[in-house]
This record gives sequence, structure tokens and C-alpha cells, in this order.
Amino acid sequence: MLNTIIIDDEPNAINLLKDYSSNIGKINLMASFRNAIDGMNFIENNVVDLVLLDINMPKLSGISLAKLINTKVGVIFTTAYSEYAVESYKLNAMDYLLKPIDFDRFIEAINKADNIINSAPSNDTIIIKSGYKIFQVHLNDILYLEKEGNYITYHLKGKSILVRENVGTTLDNLPNYFKQIHKSYIVPLSKIEIIEQNHVLIGSKKIPIGRSYKNEIDRFFKSDHKS
Repeated sequence: MLNTIIIDDEPNAINLLKDYSSNIGKINLMASFRNAIDGMNFIENNVVDLVLLDINMPKLSGISLAKLINTKVGVIFTTAYSEYAVESYKLNAMDYLLKPIDFDRFIEAINKADNIINSAPSNDTIIIKSGYKIFQVHLNDILYLEKEGNYITYHLKGKSILVRENVGTTLDNLPNYFKQIHKSYIVPLSKIEIIEQNHVLIGSKKIPIGRSYKNEIDRFFKSDHKS
């Protein structure tokens, strides 16, 4: 599921995107906003995977917002103006939808975004620096991450790596399918085997779900099982 918001100053455009989104099981539509500033505030305080973003808006344009938000948040531009296409792709937009937006074209864009955001090929790697050592780690080998004071422990298949960094920095370096579910834990959603009331299981490890993260985790799994 893609945690998605809509930012567009046209009510009719918002309503159309809401209707389209309600018919796609991959979208968890969290909120909609009539201006980019309110949308940016929401993004800064919530876990958002994808923004359906208009370009021409008062105060702050969609192009300007895309430059300000975390690069890990996917953007699909929705606009009536084709002249912004080149600039949008320079910002690594996942797609560019011209209004009026056809439903088939909308589905194509969402599928593309879903493949980029939620896929985790086993050959994808990240570089982790621990003291004087540098590790190249396969993302698929990461079971979960645990915060301990000023350190993060990457728990992998067969070993653990201790790194001095904070949760924010760690999340910035990981793909969007890694989610924080507790103040001390980050997990790749694909590794969760069982979800119970207050914890998840990854292998034999029981990992608590923080109160502020519970609704999102429940929503993800309930929606995903329906799709």
C-alpha cells in the first residue's frame, strides 16, 4: 500500500483523484490539501510514500514543494500545463499526468510508483560505515533495525552491524518500504510474518509497535489483505 496525499488547489481535481484512488487497492489515501504549505506540514509529520501534486498553486508551487520535501517521498505531478514536464523529470518525478486525467493513465502511473517504492530486489545494496569498517549490505538481508542510545544496530541474516547515527538519518538512507514502527525499531514491511495487537514477529524476534505507529501499521495490513 502507498500512503498517499493529494495537493491541488482545485476542488474538482481533488474529487476526481479521490474517486480514482478509491478504486485502486494499492492506495491508502491519507489526506488532501488545497495548498502546498499545508501539504508540506503534513509530510513533515507523517509517513507519506506518494504525493499527487498539482504544479500551479498560490504561495508555493508544486515544483517548489518537490524541491523541499524528502527525496524519498515519491511525486506524481498532476497539471494542465505540459511545459513543466522537462523540469518535473529533472526532479525525479515518478510520472507526469496531464489534466484531464484518464483513469487508465492514472492506474499506469500508480503501478509505476508502486513498483519503484515497494519493490526490493535482492541485489540492491547500501553502504554502512561502522567505525573504521565499511560494509556493503544487501537490503534483502536486513531483518530489522534497533535504536540504542546514539547507535543503530542493523540486524542482518547471520550478523549485526552497529552504527553511530540517528533514526532520521537511517530512514533517509533506506528505501520507503522500511518503516519505523516504534521509537526504537525500523522494519522492512516485507519481513513481517505476523502482526498482533502490540507487536510484530520477524522470525523469532518479537518487535513492539509504538502507540503512535499502530494505526498506520494496522491500516497497511488490513488494506493490503483486501487488495
